[in-house]
Amino acid sequence: MKRAIRTYSRDFVAIIGLILVAALVSGYILTNQRLTLPGWVPVVGKDFYTVTGAFSTAQAVTPGQGQTVDIAGVQVGQIAKVKLENGLAIITMNLDEKYRGRVYRNASALLRPRTGLRDMIVDLSPGTATARSLPEGGRIPVSETLPDVNFDEILASLDTDTRDYLQILLGSGGDGLRGQGVALRRALKRFEPTGSALRKVNEGLAERRENIRRVIHNFSLLTQELGEKDDDIARFVDASNAVFSSLASQDENLRATVRALPSALTATQQGLGKVDRFASELGPTLSSLRPTARALGPSLRQTRPFLRTTTPVLRDEIRPFSRRAQPFVAELRPTMRDLARVTPDLTASFKVLNALFNTLAYNPPGDKEEGYLFWLSWANHVTNTLFINQDAHGPVRRGIVVISCASLQVLDQVTVSNRLLATLIGLLNSPQTNEVCAPTGTTTPAGTATPAPTATATPAPATAAAAEAEGR
Repeated sequence: MKRAIRTYSRDFVAIIGLILVAALVSGYILTNQRLTLPGWVPVVGKDFYTVTGAFSTAQAVTPGQGQTVDIAGVQVGQIAKVKLENGLAIITMNLDEKYRGRVYRNASALLRPRTGLRDMIVDLSPGTATARSLPEGGRIPVSETLPDVNFDEILASLDTDTRDYLQILLGSGGDGLRGQGVALRRALKRFEPTGSALRKVNEGLAERRENIRRVIHNFSLLTQELGEKDDDIARFVDASNAVFSSLASQDENLRATVRALPSALTATQQGLGKVDRFASELGPTLSSLRPTARALGPSLRQTRPFLRTTTPVLRDEIRPFSRRAQPFVAELRPTMRDLARVTPDLTASFKVLNALFNTLAYNPPGDKEEGYLFWLSWANHVTNTLFINQDAHGPVRRGIVVISCASLQVLDQVTVSNRLLATLIGLLNSPQTNEVCAPTGTTTPAGTATPAPTATATPAPATAAAAEAEGR
């Protein structure tokens, strides 16, 4: 195969070229013949939104010849197929995909020639959105379609005499207008403003006739009602006479009222201007209050039990207390006035105290620093360690009492001479004199006198008695 292709390479290239030229020519011809492929064909495929219409006749309709479907003069598709079904011509219309769902069940269709050569189009009216959309393959009924009407059909609907008169009229008109086309065109052009004016006049007359008909109808209804209410009308006339008589008697007052009316209108205008400004502010305010008003109803329903409970308290306790307190309140007024004069100074003082308390209570952010209250609690804890609770007499301040031997001897003498003081001295739990003090007048090995030592609260290591004195 490769050897043959190399041998006949020129012929092979010529055949490939002919195939490409044939493909291009075929594509061009098919494009101009409006050939469309199904949507599943890639690139050149196209989907359509298909609807059908039932017509009493489909004369001059030829599918595949580019006969279009128009909406308001814009092409939206083409006539795809025509078939006979139960004596009706069913025309299938392929609309562009973008018009899917935009043709409704109350749509209508007309067959109209585009030119005098009878190349037909379907003039489609899509209907209104109040009706549901026409589904894929949906049908427009024959009651909503009209075929093209030929001129001979119009003539066939006339009787023989009318056709003869029409032929005479057309023949005479042709003889009279032969060679006068330009003059006739100019004459008709001059009548164009008159025709426009006459159209407006006719429209006005038609509207006037409709209004006159309505007025006459309403006047007849009014006359009928007045005829049935003649007694009421008589009473109304009598009452009107009485009203006018009263107005005549108040003529001077009415004049004064009319004279005062301009100033009243001026004041009213100023008041309405202020009310307008107030309303301009009130509108946004009320709009902002709407959520509060909506939430107020449930809140009031929830407060009903509280109000029922507090009503007897207000009626039987707080109200009598308020009445009895009124004399005292009257006497407190001078004091309150004096207090009001010093209130600014008190306010300034409380602001300073408030700043002080805020400073004490402030806790700095983070874990490294603490506020004053933290250290105050630590100070309380440290202070509490100065006291113990193991004594029967409660918390006691720990301390050291230093007593000299001379003081212990004085205490011993007081204990012997006064029993009451002896009890208090015993509560001191002081050490015994003979335990901590040497006998008076003892000498050292050198023969020198040793002074009497001083007793302290530090416990002696060789004695069993406690040397620590506790004082309150």
